[in-house]
Amino acid sequence: MTEAEDHAYAKALDDFLECHVDGEGRRGAVQVFHAVRALPYRSGPDRTPLGGLRSGRCACTARHMILRDALRRLGFFADVEMVSCDFAAGIPPHPSMPPEVRKLAGSGGVRDVHCWVRARLGENNLSVLMDATWCDAYASVGFPVNTGWNGTGDTRPAAVGVVQATPEDVLASKEELLAVLTDEEASARKAFLAGLSAWLEELPAGQEGGRA
Repeated sequence: MTEAEDHAYAKALDDFLECHVDGEGRRGAVQVFHAVRALPYRSGPDRTPLGGLRSGRCACTARHMILRDALRRLGFFADVEMVSCDFAAGIPPHPSMPPEVRKLAGSGGVRDVHCWVRARLGENNLSVLMDATWCDAYASVGFPVNTGWNGTGDTRPAAVGVVQATPEDVLASKEELLAVLTDEEASARKAFLAGLSAWLEELPAGQEGGRA
C-alpha cells in the first residue's frame, strides 16, 4: 500500500475498533474476532484490508490481516499463517449452490492458499488458531461458523492444510504462493471463488458481531 493508503487503513482500523471493541484483555480479543467474522465473505480483485473495511465484505486474506492488526493494537502477539489447501473440500455442499460450485464443494479440486491468525491470548499466553472466515448467516447453509468462541482453544478452520509461511507482507506472500499454480489450477480457483462469492452474496448476512 502507498503511504496515503497506510494512513487511511490505520484510520479505518481505529474506527473499526472504536465501533466494536470496548473490552480489555481476552474480552477485547473475542470482540474483535467476532466483529471481523461478521463481515460477509467476498472474493474479489481487492484483497487489501483497507478495501475490506471500506466495503464491509472481504475474503480470508483481508479479514485475517484486519484481525491480526487489530489484535496487535490491543497488545496481543498475532501473525497471519498462510496455508496450502484444497479450499473447496472444506465447503459444505448445498442444494441452492450453482452446479459448478456444488460439484466441487465438499469433494475438492480447488488448490488455494487460505489464511488464519495465530495469536497468544490469556494469562498463560497460549497460542490459539483464530479463523474468522464465515459469518453467522452462513450457518443456515451448513458452514462451520465459530459463533460460540469465547477466547479459549482453537476455532474451527474454514480449510485444513499445511502452513507454508507466516509473513509480515501477507499480500506479497500470497501472490508468490499462488504463482506456482498451473494455468488450469488458477482458472479453476478463480471460477470457484467467483461462483461461491456470488452465491453467498444472495444469502441474508446481517452485521452480527457487535460488542458482547
